[in-house]
Amino acid sequence: MIRNFCRVAWRNLLQHKTLSVINITGLALGMAFAFLIFMWVQYEKSYDQFHSNGDRIALFIKHSLFNDQKNTQYATPLPLYWLMQHDYPEVKRASRISQSDKMGIAYGTNKFFKTGMCADPAFLQMFSFPLVEGNAKTALDEVNSIILTQSQARALFGNASAIGQFVKVDNMDMQVTGIMKDLPANSTFQFDFLMPFSLMERESSFVKDANTRWGVNFAWNAVELNPGVDMASFSRKIRNLVNEHDPGHDNQFLDLQAFTRMHLHNEFKDWKEAGGRITYVHLFSIIGIFVLLIACINFMNLSTARSEKRAKEVGIRKAIGSGRTQLIGQFLSESVITSLIAFVVAIILILIIRPSLGQAGISNLHFSYQHVAMALGICIATGLLAGSYPAWYLSSFVPVKVLKGAVKTGKRPVTLRRVLVVFQFAISIALIICTTIVFQQIRHAQTRFMGYDPNNLLSIQTSTSLNKNFTALKQELLNTGQLEAVTRTSQPMTANYNKWSDFSWQGKDPKAEISMDVIMGDWDYDKVTGMQLIEGRSFEAGHPTDSSAVILNETALKTIGYTDPIGKTIQSGANTLTIIGIIKDLVLYNPYQTAYPLAIIFEKEDANNILIRLKKGADLSKTLSIIGPVFEKYNTDRPFVYSFTDQDFARKFEMENQVGSLAASFALLAILISSMGLFGLAMFMAERRTKEIGIRKVLGASLPQLWVLLSRDFVWLVILAALIATPFAFFLMRQWLAHFDYKIEIRWEIFAGAGMLACVIALLTVSTQAIKAALINPVISLKSE
Repeated sequence: MIRNFCRVAWRNLLQHKTLSVINITGLALGMAFAFLIFMWVQYEKSYDQFHSNGDRIALFIKHSLFNDQKNTQYATPLPLYWLMQHDYPEVKRASRISQSDKMGIAYGTNKFFKTGMCADPAFLQMFSFPLVEGNAKTALDEVNSIILTQSQARALFGNASAIGQFVKVDNMDMQVTGIMKDLPANSTFQFDFLMPFSLMERESSFVKDANTRWGVNFAWNAVELNPGVDMASFSRKIRNLVNEHDPGHDNQFLDLQAFTRMHLHNEFKDWKEAGGRITYVHLFSIIGIFVLLIACINFMNLSTARSEKRAKEVGIRKAIGSGRTQLIGQFLSESVITSLIAFVVAIILILIIRPSLGQAGISNLHFSYQHVAMALGICIATGLLAGSYPAWYLSSFVPVKVLKGAVKTGKRPVTLRRVLVVFQFAISIALIICTTIVFQQIRHAQTRFMGYDPNNLLSIQTSTSLNKNFTALKQELLNTGQLEAVTRTSQPMTANYNKWSDFSWQGKDPKAEISMDVIMGDWDYDKVTGMQLIEGRSFEAGHPTDSSAVILNETALKTIGYTDPIGKTIQSGANTLTIIGIIKDLVLYNPYQTAYPLAIIFEKEDANNILIRLKKGADLSKTLSIIGPVFEKYNTDRPFVYSFTDQDFARKFEMENQVGSLAASFALLAILISSMGLFGLAMFMAERRTKEIGIRKVLGASLPQLWVLLSRDFVWLVILAALIATPFAFFLMRQWLAHFDYKIEIRWEIFAGAGMLACVIALLTVSTQAIKAALINPVISLKSE
């Protein structure tokens, strides 16, 4: 019987080639994108799940209240590390972790600029990063020890053994004590080499002093709890540690976040997890289900639409003894076979599409046998779902009525088809609206006035050697004639490394908790960045008192409240700073947030970056070939590596661009699948109304009148879909935009435009069949049965 089911199903597919192509193509597209989304979601959820102790590892996070804003950060005070080890039996291990940073690493003539990280010895026992050479328990004990990943070891030493060899890291001699397996792509921590945190204490008095200062936050603190310890209870226990050990910080609280949640839940609002990548994981999961449903709806619509063609077949089968169960089995087998063919096509599409997904920000999707098995299960379920209603509907025909003539289908199947068409286009229109708003929001932030000129601005990470020889380096760079200005600073223009809360001034409310972003800059900082002064001046070499000067942005001035600020003073701890200039707000780290109070102070030594302003119209390749050797002359152990500020700024939109690109792809896919279904329905509707069209033509109906007759029902359905999609999309986008301080206003034109676009697409789709039907010779039409 099953063999007979398959034979009949195959004959039906061949007999109705156009319908079969529409069904298979629609299902294949829906399946392919649903499978890809499923793999992406599974990959995102797999982040950091490979750590054997992952359920007991947590990161400290700090909640604070400054400027009437509730903030949350991962950087926490270093004294926590010592406290956790000695005073809390709930803690099994603890480690301080520096945020990954690019550093020069060299062995002989092999020089690289790679990502390094510092951590305490317990790090290797807390996290599952196995060593292929060396002892994980002792590899970070010595201050000059270093662990290389396998890839980095091969790059430096080739096939020779690296253990015991010495490499230079920013001119520091480090001995290789371990080789680590390359880190998985789904690891939050990404580095090429690992060094002990004690190295940072040795090299920086700031870090060493931070071990006893509760007000300094720049590194992460991680703990592994003992088995049986409840993380939530322990989190409540350590909540007030900052204020307990450093009274006066009652606006700062500690909390714990399970490390395995960090990748997907790293955004906070009002001191609570408020999303992150998990928002997009949920969003695209829903979209994937909807796209697959749209493909299934096509199958159901087209199958029920051609029910009249198969009515006599059902009647004959029932008359010769077929039961309803057998008929349902027949129609479901046709559906499943169609779905299986679509599954094969979907796999081919995935193999074709997957290599290009990296451009959309989606990578590391591996199609394993497990994925194939699960996809096959989804495929069969899809076939059963898509064929369930047609099978139930067709098998319900009464043979006596069917064999007497054309079956009276009634309004119920027609109504269902209309509902499903409306559902299809509602989802498609909603996706078009959401895509448009996402791209408008991105464009809104990209074109925002930044307060400085990012064009022709290079950023180079400095080092001890470059800082030591900066005066000579700067002069030699300017002597090349390729540059307008050179300066050094505590950070690149697209980040913020310092936030201080020790500012005070005359008239400040003693209860107010105020913090400011802080940039430390050298001479010519204004010339290099192109920041715009509103009043006053910038740092100048002819003013030796500028060592105690400060430049404020507009928001900082509003916060302080001075009406005539130039020459007035503010306090930073024990230091008195004289205001010499006011600048327009700078957009630094988050282009979607309102500006934060900013203070730029003069500092020559504490520099992390060198900024270079190229001359306008300069030959870029020529300029880089000239200044590169100058940097390498003063920094022999590191290659010349630079970044363009405008490109760094553009990378801030990667996530939103990825979301927009994916949403646009899904919108295009949804409208394509919906249009294919509409095309099939229009074809069947035109075929069913052949005689009616012939009679109308004989009675004088024109081509435009017939076109309107055959098209208007579909257009009304699309208009209804637009009306349904509008409030849904508006609510969804309003929730999404709520995450941004700097955002667009949602305009009604977007909804009208999406609806009109869907109507035009629907008209173009239906018109091909409407015009074709209207052009048929009425003599032929009236002969049809």
